Amino acid sequence: MWATQALRAQARLRHAPLASLLPDTCRGANRARSGARRMTAEEWRERLATLPQKEIQRLLKGEPAVTAQISAGFRPGVETLRNPIVLKRLAEALPKNPKLAEAIESLEPVSATVTSPQPSAPSHPASSLGDPPSSKEGELKAKVKELRAALREKDAELTELRARLVQCEKERDAALIERDTERQARETREAQLERERRRKVPEPVVVKATAPTISVPAPTLEPPTSWVPEALNRLLQRGHDATVLALCRELLTDDTLSLIARAGIQGAYALALDSLGAPDASEQSRGAAEAFLSAGQPLEASEALLRSFTRNTPNTAERVLLQKLLAMAERRGELEALGLSWLRQRLTRPAAFACLTKGLESVGKKYPQLLPEARATVLAPDATVALPTKSKSAATVTARKLVQAIDEGDVTLVSQARAGLQALRASDPSIADALLEAVGRLSPPSLATLTASRLRPIVVDASNVARHIGDPLAALVNKKTTGSTVQLVALREFLLLRGFFPVICIADANLRHVVTEKAAYAALVDRHIVRETLPGTSADELLLTEAHAHNAPLLTNDRLADWGKQADGIERLGFTIHKNTVTLLPT
Repeated sequence: MWATQALRAQARLRHAPLASLLPDTCRGANRARSGARRMTAEEWRERLATLPQKEIQRLLKGEPAVTAQISAGFRPGVETLRNPIVLKRLAEALPKNPKLAEAIESLEPVSATVTSPQPSAPSHPASSLGDPPSSKEGELKAKVKELRAALREKDAELTELRARLVQCEKERDAALIERDTERQARETREAQLERERRRKVPEPVVVKATAPTISVPAPTLEPPTSWVPEALNRLLQRGHDATVLALCRELLTDDTLSLIARAGIQGAYALALDSLGAPDASEQSRGAAEAFLSAGQPLEASEALLRSFTRNTPNTAERVLLQKLLAMAERRGELEALGLSWLRQRLTRPAAFACLTKGLESVGKKYPQLLPEARATVLAPDATVALPTKSKSAATVTARKLVQAIDEGDVTLVSQARAGLQALRASDPSIADALLEAVGRLSPPSLATLTASRLRPIVVDASNVARHIGDPLAALVNKKTTGSTVQLVALREFLLLRGFFPVICIADANLRHVVTEKAAYAALVDRHIVRETLPGTSADELLLTEAHAHNAPLLTNDRLADWGKQADGIERLGFTIHKNTVTLLPT
């Protein structure tokens, strides 16, 4: 036992001089490494705040596992190391990685390399590589406090500047609103003065000559009795329904209009609402009929009254208007013309015509021959009819051929067929009515296309229509990912019934994969009712191209501003579809 103890003592004596001969710098480094292992996470956070981030990032490149751990949710980089969350993760990971901790601990603080001067001779060589003196720590803490106080002052200044900015924006908005209000009032006054100037008839001009005095009246402007309704009707024929609505609202505020002019403007207003499918179109049509009766225009009143019939039987107000209309037509001797006008609506508005028939029965049997009975000519869908036209393609047609041409959007054939039907109605109205009835049995919307007084092209964003959510509240919480073919068919039929043709429906190539009624949608594509873009491409560019080519409005709820300058000059129509009821929204 004593021999073993002697050997251990001899070994200690033999190694003691070797340890004392080690340089002071090595002993300081050993102490630093041992200190790094004993540092807590909070001490590491304070230590990392004083070290250069670029050097730390350089050392972390050799430790991909640690880098991935501390940078989870952030992009690795020098700027990321300044994030308190990343610094906290690194401080917690260093005690578990001695090698990385030793390398980071060997870095010199930024403040020591920038602000501290190098002494000429170190007074404490043993601590040159060890922990910094307590005086430096105190200086650093004081500087951190100063920086934090300055930062709080900057935050307070920034908060005050933000409050001032909000106040300035409010004052700016109030000034803009006041400026716009003054401009609108000025424009209104100028427009009123201009109308008064135009209505004022100048005094006659007396021309003096050697001969007897000749009084030459100055030319006067034509009163707006005739040209204003005609101009509004031309705008309607070109498809500018929204413009007509705005003009009519402004014109109807003029109390100096004559009865005829007011009736024509109100009739154009009701017709524009009916074209857009507005809920109050029936009420406005009834008001237009009253205005036409007050102006002594029974034929125009009959057309407006027929548009107001939306139920199976007329209500009390409509029966009263019908009695007034019949009495006026009888006094003027226009009953026969009135009956022919209504008879032409038998095919284009069958529901309204049935309501009119019941209304005539309710007012008594005073007008038994007002509506002559239709002739019993019936044509099969494939029966050939010769039209009096010079076009070879429209010389012989069938009801099925006409429906197919409307489905495919064949503008040339449909235009020639419309002209041929008008000529055929003049020579043999029974055959023309039989052909139209055969078309109506196949497709009622196609019948409206052949008999409408005006046709307007329109381009439809089929993908936007199919994915439309009719309930506004449900649209806020439900982002619809499927499409509805029923909505697309309902909107197309609505447009055809309102005189829109061709209805160019363009859809994305992936719409066929998300619609619920895939077979019905495939049938629309096969009948060329819906055109699909190439796979992997968007329909936006094709929609804008077709709208420019046909000078047609674009039906979509998407904003045209999202499509850039390519959408300049295109009129957008919005829409709503609720329980298969469609309403257009002019913008």
